[in-house]
Amino acid sequence: MIGNAIMLMLIGMGIVFIFLVLLNIAISLLERLTRAHRRKEESAIVDAELARKKKKIRKSVWAGDNSVQTAVISAAVHAYRNA
Repeated sequence: MIGNAIMLMLIGMGIVFIFLVLLNIAISLLERLTRAHRRKEESAIVDAELARKKKKIRKSVWAGDNSVQTAVISAAVHAYRNA
């Protein structure tokens, strides 16, 4: 009876081990098959990030003009109220 239990335990552990090895092989193959696609996506993400940063820099330049415009409007309102 103990012999049967040990045999069943070894068979179960062997099946789980074989399954994990096959799963590892499948994941490795999938990684190799999708490597080119992943590189394209990474470069697209980097390009999008650079474009976003450039757009942010352009917006900050326009924000400086907005602050000047706000100051001019504030001065005009102040002059109107004091007149």
